[in-house]
Amino acid sequence: MITFDSLKKNSTLLGLGDLSDDDLRCMLREGDIDGDGGLNQMEFCVLMFRLSPNLMAQSEFLLEEASEQEFDKFRR
Repeated sequence: MITFDSLKKNSTLLGLGDLSDDDLRCMLREGDIDGDGGLNQMEFCVLMFRLSPNLMAQSEFLLEEASEQEFDKFRR
């Protein structure tokens, strides 16, 4: 679970050291789907995909590549 306190404590390590407390709280609210004040694993993943469109394209490429490798096994 990512809470405000854990995000604040690790913000410098994450490259977020320049963000204000209000910015960090806004980031948490943006991803907090169930309203419990923190980000669970699923909420974090959803937020990262929303904020990183290139991540989705890369994931699709990797999925296609893995599928082709599996199909190649059956073609032999």
